[in-house]
Amino acid sequence: MTLQVGSDDLGALAAAAAAAWLLLGAGIGWWYRSALRRLWREPTLRRPVLVIESDDWGAGPLAQAAALRAVAEVLGGHRDGAGRRPVLSLALVLAVPDGAAIAATGAYRRLDLRDALFADILAALREGEARGVYALQLHGLEHYRPATLMACPDAAVQGWLRLPPPAATEALPAALQSRWVDAGVLPSRALAADEIAAAVADEVEAYERILGRRPRVVVPPTFVWSRAVEAAWAAHGVQVVCTPGWRYPRRDAAGRPAGDEGPLVNGQREGALRYLARADYFEPLKGRGAAHALAVLAHCTDEGRACILENHRDNFVGDAPRLRLGLDELDALCRGALQAHPGLRFLSSAQLAEVLAQRDPAWVEYGHRRRLTCAWQRLRRSGRLWRLLRLSGWAALLGALLWLARVPLASATARVQPARG
Repeated sequence: MTLQVGSDDLGALAAAAAAAWLLLGAGIGWWYRSALRRLWREPTLRRPVLVIESDDWGAGPLAQAAALRAVAEVLGGHRDGAGRRPVLSLALVLAVPDGAAIAATGAYRRLDLRDALFADILAALREGEARGVYALQLHGLEHYRPATLMACPDAAVQGWLRLPPPAATEALPAALQSRWVDAGVLPSRALAADEIAAAVADEVEAYERILGRRPRVVVPPTFVWSRAVEAAWAAHGVQVVCTPGWRYPRRDAAGRPAGDEGPLVNGQREGALRYLARADYFEPLKGRGAAHALAVLAHCTDEGRACILENHRDNFVGDAPRLRLGLDELDALCRGALQAHPGLRFLSSAQLAEVLAQRDPAWVEYGHRRRLTCAWQRLRRSGRLWRLLRLSGWAALLGALLWLARVPLASATARVQPARG
């Protein structure tokens, strides 16, 4: 018996296959609608922007003063096309344990940046700020929750608390460096609202006493914080929260940041706060030096996003070879960025947040052609969404439609429009 398939049957099969394919595309779009909306709505910058955020500076090892001055010299040797110097946005830790007082009394005592012990560090911070190469922002009164450390049974932690100052918080276990949860027992426990409110008030007031102004930008220690903490920051005038693109409100049983809330994108606003999202790392000490950072900058420029790089003081504070490596890689990053992207602008975190808030057309692209080009680049790096689009064939169709509309799909880097500022 021979199976006969007529043209009507083939037409019906083709129609069914086309309908199934359209439904698949619609399903992908519906499932990822939030991601697609964020991808399109995130502001597209008209030119490359580089922001370097460096954490953990302030109260701590006295070698920071010399390192800060050496870093400032490197940054001062570069200027972008508008005459701006590269800026390190420094997240400050305002206090460390007063080891002698804790040993004598058994109660927690702190030494903050106003103490004479840290006078040279504070002077170096102010000098760099006056030169325009440092922008100061809040990390925390401490880089840990004092009550958690005081209650910790670990002899090493108790010994660390009683060290002659200045203590280096990098020596603590990662989970115990979180300020906004009680990680003494894992999984961590949330803090009471009244404790959060009091702790935020203390750190904002300490920042104001030390620097003469309230903080505008905050970087949560270890990126573990909650909406309750954000509400307290906002009540005290904080405007910007630097993030890794997610909010982690707790630590899990293994001590890892957990409870992912997000994603968060550059310029996104919730209430009185605006978020910035770091793109990647500039950590020469861990093998992510200038070459790595320049590759990240190229990707961010293709996507019309600011390149916000995460850095820490331990890349510069330590022995002489460590400092030399950090300085050489920082110099190479600034030089390489300007060579690869002549239209590049250096900004601080606060300046970038202002640009994104104002949506100034001198900085933010409103033309649909470049926005579509950058959106296509963002889509290509969207992970699972892009893989589904490729496997389903929808990526090819979307690319063809954009090509027919004469939207360039290749790198947008070479076609950045001139801009003021």
